[in-house]
Order: sequence, then C-alpha cells, then structure tokens
Amino acid sequence: MSKFTTPKGKDVATFICPKSAMHRIKFVQGGELPEKLTGVYTSERLADQAIVQYLEESKLPRVRD
Repeated sequence: MSKFTTPKGKDVATFICPKSAMHRIKFVQGGELPEKLTGVYTSERLADQAIVQYLEESKLPRVRD
C-alpha cells in the first residue's frame, strides 16, 4: 500500500480490492475521491502514477475565465 499526501493535508492511499484483486485509491481518513482517481487499476504502480499525476496537476495555478 502506497501513501501520498495532498496539498490540503489529506492522505491518499492505494489498496487491493479483496473481491477482484485489483487496486483502488482511497482517502485514508475517508471522503469522496475526485473523479480522476476513481476506478480500478491493474497494478499498484499504475494507481501510484494516477495519484502522482493528480497531485502534480493540483499544484498548477488555475486559470480564471
């Protein structure tokens, strides 16, 4: 299980779904994940990559219209 921390201080972790042996992502403290992180992953490495990509995107400044 890998664990990452968002800029807002929430811990995000990967885990193996016992019914399917696929990997999923969750907030350790509970809560609803952003849609980009929902779903299943075939390996822990792919789930970790999705988390890292999400965290990198969330650090980018938002452009206002």
